[in-house]
Amino acid sequence: MSVDEIQDASRPLTTLVRERIEHMVMSGELKAGDRLNENALAAELNVSRGPVREATRVLAEAGLLTIMPNRGAFVREISLEDVLHVYDIRAGLARVSGRLAALRATQADIDMLRELWCDMEEARTNRNSDEYYEINRRFHAKIVEMTGNPRLIEFHEQTEREVFLFLRRGVSGPTRIDVSNKQHKDMLDAIAAGDELEAARAFERHVVAGKQRMLDTIVTRPSG
Repeated sequence: MSVDEIQDASRPLTTLVRERIEHMVMSGELKAGDRLNENALAAELNVSRGPVREATRVLAEAGLLTIMPNRGAFVREISLEDVLHVYDIRAGLARVSGRLAALRATQADIDMLRELWCDMEEARTNRNSDEYYEINRRFHAKIVEMTGNPRLIEFHEQTEREVFLFLRRGVSGPTRIDVSNKQHKDMLDAIAAGDELEAARAFERHVVAGKQRMLDTIVTRPSG
């Protein structure tokens, strides 16, 4: 996100600063536990400290940052226990999302999902785990968007951020992305067929399997 985009006068400054901070976290520019330098960010974006402080407050309420009195704002750190609970919630949200997506999907929605799946398949074939991960997130978000339920979308975004903060590469590795994209195809096929029960089951199974992939990644990660 460029400074020019931040200076878009048609949008509230707080919103633009918030999006810049989110980008810094989601891109890895800021990692879990890192302190946000509010003065540097304000100078970079050519804004006062006010919008920066308001944006950090909003992101703290959203669970992305932690504000510590007299110390500033830090990227939130998620414990293993917390992320396991979050995965259980995500599985429930996935089941509801799959069912509603199958009921409400338009042909344009299905075409977009199919395009995203093909992009993931190309990234899988090329063994590009980073690219696969980013498209994977868009695929999931598209299914949730198809539900037309704003609260479900909000809950999905919150749990997605928390899982991201804990372990960004939960689907990485050749074997993991092979299995993962096969599951995506099952989800796509069920939604395209309008099979609400199978779509619900397929999306839930995928998230439960993702929880196990995350645990496997921790177990197999080389120690320092």
